[in-house]
Amino acid sequence: MSEEELLYTSMINVATSSIPVAFLAINSENEITHLYLSKPFKPILVRCIGQSFKRCLNLVFGLETAGMIYEGYHECFIKRAPIDLVRIKHTTSRGLFEYLDWKFVPVDNTNSVIIFVHNITESVLIEEEFTSMSEQYESVNRELCIAVSNLDFHLMDIEQAHKKVAALYRITSIVQRTVNEQEVLEEILDGITRELGFSNVSIMLIDEVEQELKLTAFRGNLDTGVRIPLGKGITGYAAQYREVIYVEDVSSDPRFIDGGNGCISEVAVPLIVDDRAVGVLNIDINDGRTLQPYDLDLLRSLASQVAMTIAHANHVAKIELQAITDGLTGLYNYRYFRTLLDQEFRRSSRYKRPLALIMIDIDYFKHYNDNNGHRQGDEALSKVANLIKQCCRDVDFAIRYGGEEFAVLLPETDIKDACIIAERLRSMIAGHDFPNGESQPNGKLTISIGVSGFSHDAGSIFELIDHADTAMYQAKQCRNSVCLFNND
Repeated sequence: MSEEELLYTSMINVATSSIPVAFLAINSENEITHLYLSKPFKPILVRCIGQSFKRCLNLVFGLETAGMIYEGYHECFIKRAPIDLVRIKHTTSRGLFEYLDWKFVPVDNTNSVIIFVHNITESVLIEEEFTSMSEQYESVNRELCIAVSNLDFHLMDIEQAHKKVAALYRITSIVQRTVNEQEVLEEILDGITRELGFSNVSIMLIDEVEQELKLTAFRGNLDTGVRIPLGKGITGYAAQYREVIYVEDVSSDPRFIDGGNGCISEVAVPLIVDDRAVGVLNIDINDGRTLQPYDLDLLRSLASQVAMTIAHANHVAKIELQAITDGLTGLYNYRYFRTLLDQEFRRSSRYKRPLALIMIDIDYFKHYNDNNGHRQGDEALSKVANLIKQCCRDVDFAIRYGGEEFAVLLPETDIKDACIIAERLRSMIAGHDFPNGESQPNGKLTISIGVSGFSHDAGSIFELIDHADTAMYQAKQCRNSVCLFNND
């Protein structure tokens, strides 16, 4: 290889090692004669040399996208002019999106075409993230513009308007700093009391089960245990009918519920998410001030930010919960169990506290599945999981270990108490009337349980799991029983 060729090769090496690119040469027979790729892609595509370019495109990108790319190549080949294809979207075999720029350039005095492919996925994703953030900021700015446009400058001078809008901006900017619902609600209340001068402010969210409002965050002199039925009081009325209610003199309104804080005026602003009320922003005024229309507009804007925060926090919480729970039973999954076990074992080791583990297996579950079908089997798994949760205390962790096996991690629990809980669970399952349970080999659907504990018999995480598992298999020798690990 000549010095000049070595120099060109080195240039290409520098390019392909810095950015995800590919160079291809296609001859007049539609064959790939040369292929130069960034290193991460070599194991996958190096076998394409000598193959049909069109066939390789079909295999890698699918017919629709491959047709678009091949059309660009064909146009370049016929017209002998450069052709660009920008931001071609491709779904990988793992279901991820890739974005590629394609450039086709004819080679002078030959029938070959050079193709340059640039993977711009990272740039596109960054651009999309930036666009998303810009839209969020634009939403906040629109709220500010609406608030400004509705200000009554006949009743408030320019300096006061500036102060109010600046206060609104400072308060709503809190929403963009965190997705933690309680943290945001607390900071917004701090902002309202600090910037707008209200002293008794609360955010009440709707309890869908009880159909009442419960106090979630507040500032001032309020009863922490207050719960207001929907439709009752000024706050409950605002929630049920999704209306902003401002009562200048509460003594003249029969809906008013006296909270004992010297309230003179009250304003309740519903929190709306997807056209549904999720709570109320409520302010008790005891300093005699009268709210103007621009004050209500500001509070509406604040309420919309609070509602947006709640919706976002709920979405994040739902995603996080799905990642750590089993979809069928609702119990923690095995992956999260390992995290919990590591966390609790380290705590027990550090403070010399007991920790117990229960391993559970449903007896003859394959027989139950074969006789009743997988749908009935899934219902049985779900019911067993519910019974396990009923037996657990608030501090315990119930896990679907896999298949028909479950586990319960018991912090601050010695072996004696763990065996009592295990026996109570065994008895509850054995006493439950499962559909067609009488057709089981032992006449009903039952479980076998193994118990181990730190530091009773286990000195490590491995031993805690292994001993409980061994004890469970000992219990399965006679079924429907509880077995404590025995070193003998």
